[in-house]
Amino acid sequence: MHCLYGYFFLGITKTRLATIYRKDEKTIANWIQRYNDTGTYSRKKTVSTKRYSQRERDWLIDYYERQPLSFLDEAKSAFVKKFQHCISTSTVWMIIHDHGMTWKVIERRAIQINQQDICRFVEEVDSVLWSQRNILFLDEVSFDNRGMLRKRGYSMKGETIVIRGEFNRKPRVSLLCFVSADGMLEYFDTEGTFDRQTFVRCCSIFAHSGHVGMYPGKNSVWVMDGAKIHCHPDIVTYLRDLGIVPLFLPAYCPFYNPIEYVFGYLKKSFQRNYSECRTENNLVLFVDQIIQRLKKMDMSNVLTHCGWLSSGRFDPFKGLEHCNVRIGDVSLDANDLGFHMHDYE
Repeated sequence: MHCLYGYFFLGITKTRLATIYRKDEKTIANWIQRYNDTGTYSRKKTVSTKRYSQRERDWLIDYYERQPLSFLDEAKSAFVKKFQHCISTSTVWMIIHDHGMTWKVIERRAIQINQQDICRFVEEVDSVLWSQRNILFLDEVSFDNRGMLRKRGYSMKGETIVIRGEFNRKPRVSLLCFVSADGMLEYFDTEGTFDRQTFVRCCSIFAHSGHVGMYPGKNSVWVMDGAKIHCHPDIVTYLRDLGIVPLFLPAYCPFYNPIEYVFGYLKKSFQRNYSECRTENNLVLFVDQIIQRLKKMDMSNVLTHCGWLSSGRFDPFKGLEHCNVRIGDVSLDANDLGFHMHDYE
């Protein structure tokens, strides 16, 4: 375009233009001739004839909308069986790619949320006098050093990132955490997993620690999932004898439990602060350093995010709006999902 402007409007000769643009004089002449013939400087576009009809292309798109997990060769075989002529896997990929489909990692979910179970839970919550000041959430979580390693990094395209890191697996640490709107009130750790005896012992210690009052006092309404070690009749009776009201979440509804978001925040904090081959062998000490930060966090917004409103009303549609519990892999900040640090005195 600049070359044509120089020839027609500035009067520069073909020889001079060839020198300026470092092209052969015949090339400059061809550009000028093409512009004189067609009125444009673009190359002639050839109209490609599509080998496969729009009906066949729509069939492939519909096939992948109905069966998104199919391999390309499976779609190819189904196409040949349907239309009785050949198609390559690369063409299958090209057709669905032009439509906007991409190869993605699937997310599996248990579609077993029971509406009646949610209604049962809402009725139980409505029958209890609770607020963000007297409700508490507890659950177990396990960590080992493998989950603390960073999984992604930046490098040039076509290059592989190779990291000289640790491969020894350190003993797994299990935590029983107690979380309220005021932050992480307490946690207990054990090697391996919690059994019923250890769970009851930790609950008893916490109930007599001064953090818990008799219902409807502070932290007297305990919300937990329906794990077997939680809902055993003897444990329920024991908690009620202490003046504690236990509530059990509906199955497959972690989005109603604020502590699940706390665990996600913890795991991201571990990845950010864990140093391979330089952190102490005892993971409990490292975990304790991270958890101490949560003891100064205001989590009232997290409770609201899950449906536990500050007005003392439980809104089940709040949690259902999200239907998953995830903290992004890209960034981590103290204000994620409503976390806010208390001001230190």
